[in-house]
Amino acid sequence: MYTYYGIVNELLAEFPEISKNYAEEIAWIKDTFKGQETGGQTIYFDRCFCDYIGHLLVDERQDNMEIEKIFTFLEDMAVSEDQEVRNLLQVTVLEYLRSWYLLQSRSEKLMLPETKKIFAHVKSYLQEPEQDALPYFS
Repeated sequence: MYTYYGIVNELLAEFPEISKNYAEEIAWIKDTFKGQETGGQTIYFDRCFCDYIGHLLVDERQDNMEIEKIFTFLEDMAVSEDQEVRNLLQVTVLEYLRSWYLLQSRSEKLMLPETKKIFAHVKSYLQEPEQDALPYFS
């Protein structure tokens, strides 16, 4: 079961491919916040994990096993007993997917039941994205 303070370690264990981006974000956070305390969960998910998901979803040669692994991870977040983990999923990952029509249309088909429920809530307060807008990545 994921916890908010352990979720970044879980993310890196499941998806070591984002470790390089994660190291860059750690350096940026240390430089930017200069000693202020921040767990950085939202930043890591936004700037590392969401970009990773986006790249996989738009790649011409989709890695279906990796995509399936991502949506299993998201479902595990959706069923976490830790409300902060579910909030992180909703506000960071699912709002990101809702922001781009291409990502939304591809990801919605892959979402598992509890993730779909949270995504339905996101759709209730975020308007439909423009169909011709293409996602950009950092």
